[in-house]
Amino acid sequence: MLWSRIERWLARNAPDSHSRLNPPADPAALRQAERQTGRPLPEGLAAWWSAADGITPAQPAGGETPFRLFPYRCDPYPLAEALERRNLYLQSLRDTVPPPLADAMEEWLTRCSRDRAGTYYSRDAAPLWLPQWLPVGGDGMGGGLFVDLRAGDQYGCVVRHGTTSHDPEPSWPSIEALLAQVLHRMEELGGTSD
Repeated sequence: MLWSRIERWLARNAPDSHSRLNPPADPAALRQAERQTGRPLPEGLAAWWSAADGITPAQPAGGETPFRLFPYRCDPYPLAEALERRNLYLQSLRDTVPPPLADAMEEWLTRCSRDRAGTYYSRDAAPLWLPQWLPVGGDGMGGGLFVDLRAGDQYGCVVRHGTTSHDPEPSWPSIEALLAQVLHRMEELGGTSD
């Protein structure tokens, strides 16, 4: 698995970052995530969280910039934080809609939830968060990465989001593709994973 190679690279070449890796997620938490989202987790995402439950955020000392494992200066979320952020994004969306429009917004969310994975709404007037989008990493400033759990050819793709919008298309077709890019960039930096 790619994640084990990333772990070995960190252990050999970045021990401080390796020490921030969390132990595997509880299998019951993975089942809870599927219940909350109403969708199965992609095999690669479940395997990744089963190997390491995200990373403890870096505590920068003296103004130094912390190392972030994922692109876009993101760190992987532990599963509990991913679910907490998903719920926060959904509640924030509902809190911004005036009460007379609440039913229309719920209908719209239901309609968007039936769209195929890979269908995005980056030009909408209000920030959107669907129940089938599961955050997997964050930049510490409100942006990050999510996995689209809706059905379709792009099920499990990874998309970048900001505080007010998200990218118009996926950045990676899967969590495995994201991890492959992370490993490739690490190996470009030097050091070894084997």
